[in-house]
Amino acid sequence: MSEGDVVSAITNPVEKVTDPMVALQKVLKEALACRGVARGLHEVVRDLDTRAARLCVLAENCDEPNYVRLVKGLCAEHDIPLITVEDSKLLGEWAGLCKLDKEATARKVVACSCVAIKTFGKESEEYKFLMEYVEKNRV
Repeated sequence: MSEGDVVSAITNPVEKVTDPMVALQKVLKEALACRGVARGLHEVVRDLDTRAARLCVLAENCDEPNYVRLVKGLCAEHDIPLITVEDSKLLGEWAGLCKLDKEATARKVVACSCVAIKTFGKESEEYKFLMEYVEKNRV
């Protein structure tokens, strides 16, 4: 790396986030760091019912229709934003339900159908982008 590369890396602003799933992944990572994530049916339903959750994430490939109906109904009743992701394994990885090997690659990922975020941590660019996305796509 030359001196010019170092200067350009310092002076150039951070890339703007354009994908909501990338933003969600980074927001979940930040929320995990401050213990603001509820994982699993019992924790998520409790936080949705008490209105402690500020955002809910649901996997589209959840095979239990009653589970999906319950989570969607509680989100609608308490006006909590809901985002869907395609794969429960991916959501489980993002929610920290996996082991990391030496190269920081996720191994033994546990599927997670639903996650609720109670505390976001610091308000980063990803957080702002995600909140704008949620407001635009609200039903």
